[in-house]
Amino acid sequence: MNYTIYGRKLLFVEDDEQLKAEMTAHFSPRNTVFTASDVEGAVSLLEHKGNFDAVVLDLILKNSMGLELFGAFPVLPPVIILTSLSGEENMFAGLTSGAADYVVKPCSMRLLEAHIALRLLPETDAVERFGAFSVNANTRTVKYKNMSVSLTPSEFNILFFLVKNRGRYFTADEIYEKIWCAPSLHTTTIRAHLSSLRRKLKAALPAADIVRTQFNRGYCFTGDDL
Repeated sequence: MNYTIYGRKLLFVEDDEQLKAEMTAHFSPRNTVFTASDVEGAVSLLEHKGNFDAVVLDLILKNSMGLELFGAFPVLPPVIILTSLSGEENMFAGLTSGAADYVVKPCSMRLLEAHIALRLLPETDAVERFGAFSVNANTRTVKYKNMSVSLTPSEFNILFFLVKNRGRYFTADEIYEKIWCAPSLHTTTIRAHLSSLRRKLKAALPAADIVRTQFNRGYCFTGDDL
């Protein structure tokens, strides 16, 4: 796979000016790059510039904590956390907040680009349609009959994974490990996301049971009755 990114719109949220300059120098010749030093600046760019392909987010910023971005903006493109905070608990907090990936500093620009590339999908792979129901990984949107279904970043990550693996059952721990490429801590958090996801889908599509659960098998996207 080619891990070089071309023609993408990227947002880097980082308050280390030297690192920010390094990222800009590396990515801007082939992409459109925006930068922010805090969550407030990131939210402003997301609101007014729109349609970003990916966000690279530091967790410790001068005026805010990076995780606040997930609560401040309703729909986010894939977020790759880039931080000096290592350790399983920090990774778990970032991934379950909705991040698509978690990278620990120091990290070369070549490796960071590979992480971003792995979270970006071509249009043919990014959009899944089942009748009037569609899931778009590039715009991070879910629609049924042109009406939007509002999901959190983590709920969207789970749904898209299940959609791409239609007809297969996964336990909650397997879903966590497959999506975020990290060992499951066997907490109830992922089950809470799954419960909320199923409730929202049922509210939007009351006649269809599209994410089913089965004892000892887990969860499955069926796509039935769409």
